[in-house]
Amino acid sequence: MDKRKKKLVKKLIALGVFFVIILMLLPTLTSLVENPPAMAYIRLPEKYIFEFERTITISAIGTYTLNITIPQNNTFQKVYVTDLSAIPKTVNKDYNRTWWSYTSSGSATVTLRYSGETYLKVWDISDSLDVDAIPQNLKTQYDHSEYILDGNGDKIWVIQPDLFKNIALNITKGKENVVEKLRAIYDVIVNNFVYEKERSGVPKTAVQTWNDKSGDCDELSFVFVSLARSIGIPAWVEYGLLYSSGTWGGHAWVGTVVPTKNGLVRVNIDLTTEVGDQDLGRGFLIRNPNRLTEWCDDGNSHHLSSYYRFIYGAYRNLNYNEEVKIIKMQGEDYKTIPLKDTQIPQWIMALIMGIIIIAVVAAIVKW
Repeated sequence: MDKRKKKLVKKLIALGVFFVIILMLLPTLTSLVENPPAMAYIRLPEKYIFEFERTITISAIGTYTLNITIPQNNTFQKVYVTDLSAIPKTVNKDYNRTWWSYTSSGSATVTLRYSGETYLKVWDISDSLDVDAIPQNLKTQYDHSEYILDGNGDKIWVIQPDLFKNIALNITKGKENVVEKLRAIYDVIVNNFVYEKERSGVPKTAVQTWNDKSGDCDELSFVFVSLARSIGIPAWVEYGLLYSSGTWGGHAWVGTVVPTKNGLVRVNIDLTTEVGDQDLGRGFLIRNPNRLTEWCDDGNSHHLSSYYRFIYGAYRNLNYNEEVKIIKMQGEDYKTIPLKDTQIPQWIMALIMGIIIIAVVAAIVKW
């Protein structure tokens, strides 16, 4: 066999080996194209083990009742609350909410100890359907306006989907499924609003917050919920406690649903995670484990008003103070999560792999 034939045989063998390697690596290469690497990641614990004491001190002239909503166990949390106070209380349970009522006059101190575990959840939904796949009973329950009552008993319409429909239709134009529409709404709020620390008193309405382009956690959630409901996506505000900056405090975020080929999925969206910061989707379809759910709005204005009415009575000169003592906050099994909006586009990954394959084949042929 002359040198030319030997060289040709070597090239054919090299090409054969190369394509065998490609076939062996095909599942990995396909995975890289379908799930490209990201340019940014977040690192979160899969679980927090926590324990803290929450002390509420009240003084007023007159008699008042303090209502404290107690978090219950669910998929994302196991929580136990112990009352360390000497004040008698009434335990109330109604519309998926448990709250403890303390009636007193003058000065009073309530101390509660919370302990348990919270869990990370990331929703990776690639088969979202559109709005028409959402069950009608959920739309009936949520897709309407809601109010809370102020101190005078007047209705404050905080959720107002009827006033946001044209805005929402414009925001979600061209979006083909519920996940895309939810993300479009999320992006508008994250990119155009300013997050304000939680204030006391009656919250602003969704319209006021939209016009101000600023709001606290529940006010930003009212805007999101109004926009989603206006185009037929049931959404609600979820209330609870958040661990941030070394302490636990009141917080609110969004709950909603995504219809998929395998059924309906309930998800969370937190608008305050990156409002006013770079929009990387850190609060979109991610439930950080640093939170406790106390109650989810069920679409009933009376129930929503009851949640906000945590102090009532015949009193004046009210002073309210809350302190939190951290006993334990331990994260376990940390997980690195790629942020989808920073991933290399699939077509670029496919192009890169194609160029590499062509370059190797050309090099072997030229060899």
